[in-house]
Amino acid sequence: MSNLMLGIDVGTSGLKAALLSSSGGVIAAAGEEYPTHHPYPNWAEQDAEDWWRALCTAVHQVMASVTERKSPLAGVCISSQAPVIVPVATDGRPLMRGMLWLDKRAEGECALIREVIGERRIQEITANNLSSYLGAPSYVWLRRNHPDLFDQTYQFLMANGYLNWRLTGRFTMDVSQAPLQLLYDVASGTWSDEILRALHLPVEKLPPVYHCLAIIGEVHKDAAHESGIPAGTPVLAGTTDTPAAMVGMGVLESGQAFVSHGTGCNIGLCVPEPWPSRHIVCIPHAVPGMWMLSAVMTSSGASMKWFVNYLCARERHDAVAARQDAYDWVDTDAKAAPPGSRGLLFLPYLMGEQSPIWDPDARGAFVGISVDTTRGEMLRAIMEGVALGIRQNLQVYLDGGWEIHDIRTQGGATKSRLWNQIVSDVVNRTVYVASSPNSAPLGDALLVGLATGIYRSIKELAAACPAPSAMHTPNPEAVAIYDQIYPIYKGLYGRLAESFHRLAVIRGMSLPWENTCKEQRLTS
Repeated sequence: MSNLMLGIDVGTSGLKAALLSSSGGVIAAAGEEYPTHHPYPNWAEQDAEDWWRALCTAVHQVMASVTERKSPLAGVCISSQAPVIVPVATDGRPLMRGMLWLDKRAEGECALIREVIGERRIQEITANNLSSYLGAPSYVWLRRNHPDLFDQTYQFLMANGYLNWRLTGRFTMDVSQAPLQLLYDVASGTWSDEILRALHLPVEKLPPVYHCLAIIGEVHKDAAHESGIPAGTPVLAGTTDTPAAMVGMGVLESGQAFVSHGTGCNIGLCVPEPWPSRHIVCIPHAVPGMWMLSAVMTSSGASMKWFVNYLCARERHDAVAARQDAYDWVDTDAKAAPPGSRGLLFLPYLMGEQSPIWDPDARGAFVGISVDTTRGEMLRAIMEGVALGIRQNLQVYLDGGWEIHDIRTQGGATKSRLWNQIVSDVVNRTVYVASSPNSAPLGDALLVGLATGIYRSIKELAAACPAPSAMHTPNPEAVAIYDQIYPIYKGLYGRLAESFHRLAVIRGMSLPWENTCKEQRLTS
């Protein structure tokens, strides 16, 4: 049997693939980006065919590193951002672009679900909080607003489920995705007849659910030709991106916490049983017998990207021209500012917020800007605002009685040594940085090893997980400052919430310039 393991992650900004040996060593890695479409305010969509093209491009690159191109693989596992709803016809053809987890068009449907089922009952059945970020409101939105498309839909797939269909011809969903649909009974392990009946959603439009490690089929010849994955390669059901990243970071045991940075930020904890809470997401871990608690900050990484792209365009251009990592000059600027950014605070709610406030109308805010506020202070305030949000979410677990033994972190923001240190100072804990900023495809590949018997136990899997590349310990002087800032940060949302909701109404009333300009030219 081959000991080569292929992992693929479908992220919000791009797809990444990694080919690993049985020792956990990375043989090759590649990535390919794709766009997100925002045709209307609060909408966020991606083209499923873009994921397939990205997979084919990335896999051909990593497979080129194998001496014999047709070398067999032990298997392939695909993880993905979640939930992303892709309605497909009987032949697997997407009927529309996939609706991303960032999409908030179905906020009105949340009110309907509250009325016919109730938030508490949804949480009792699914172990998750009712939100337009999760699946059920989007299904209801499609049924109400596009009934013809809804009727034509044969199956609703997730992003990794669509790619699994392209590889195997089978319609499936992995068990980590199922609770995020808000239609799944976690106690019985089946789709909830009670919720589906109340929302008029046919169960036959939902695919069968498999454990993450289940082998759902093999790569067929046509898919092999397009993708570069050898025909006959076993395909796992897969998982969402965060459990995959947990495996890639070695977060396998109860009490291990993680922070995964991307467009948004997942702050999670590995636990032995489900724990429903109105503040967090709760899904099965990809590792048997474990669960993942995850607090999701919607636009943590997007906040820094927004500031750099729109307010530091020249510096970004110069960094690209010099082939310099953007975080190098960002760190240099931000390091000039002291801890606390001279009293400047930032709320990282650019696209609404999930955990712990669950408010799609919340928006970003700088609080405390002065005439002498510097760009470096604003950059540091963004880093600190994200770190303070991480602390607020970790506190949810501590308040629930859970222990946190250590914190591991991965993702694009971990390229910034300053940001890693700020997180350590704000949460007052040691933070271990993953050896790769892209742990999800590594975790996917390692799951192949567990599913196919390369690793015969969790202990053997843990031994193959990459060791952290660095650790950051808290600076007592900075900790003292952040302890004073934290209650101020935590209280800001409550003081601004009503204003956020009123401004959301105004955003919906926005008119183009030509409809609002009432200028009359006067002539002498």
